Amino acid sequence: MSARPLVIVLHGPSGVGKDSVIDRLRERLGIHRATSSTTRAPRDGERDGVHYHFLTESEFLRKVHAGEFAEWANVYGELKGVERREIEPHLTAGRDVIIRTDVQGARTWRRKLEGAVFVFLTAEDREVLRARLAGRGSEDPESLARRLAQLEEELADIPNNDYVVVNRHGRLEEAVDEIVHIIEKERCNPNRPPARLIA
Repeated sequence: MSARPLVIVLHGPSGVGKDSVIDRLRERLGIHRATSSTTRAPRDGERDGVHYHFLTESEFLRKVHAGEFAEWANVYGELKGVERREIEPHLTAGRDVIIRTDVQGARTWRRKLEGAVFVFLTAEDREVLRARLAGRGSEDPESLARRLAQLEEELADIPNNDYVVVNRHGRLEEAVDEIVHIIEKERCNPNRPPARLIA
């Protein structure tokens, strides 16, 4: 628990290890992961309420019209977003929140969150990023081509973040240690406004 809770917005190219980093941060710090909602079908091994809240399109749109989403977007024909209940009650309780997103989501969160800490997670270089993405085996050829094309857009967003962390192959704990240090530092940063949704 933190007396001045933070929102960490973690993003970076697909296949860079965001989920693995977040899992370790949850184990070590008890940080709350803001679980996204999506209209896409679950992939093998994904569980509702753990990896995503899987909603029908009509359920998702009902929540949009009711003002329940803090952020949402249409991503390649699938609706994806984060509900306010995944952020506000946890901040009120003094608990840090981490949001996993992509470059499009990070741009939106910069407008919708005050006092958030933006961390860009990447690999050693572009070739490693491409190899990790291709090696996941979870994308069909069309989706893989889209994600590879998006890689340069993701990397171009690096200067817009507070921190850049490199998740080197086989050295996950080093990346996690670095983010833990960032969180500890930012909790004591008197110049950072309290984290809150502003839209």
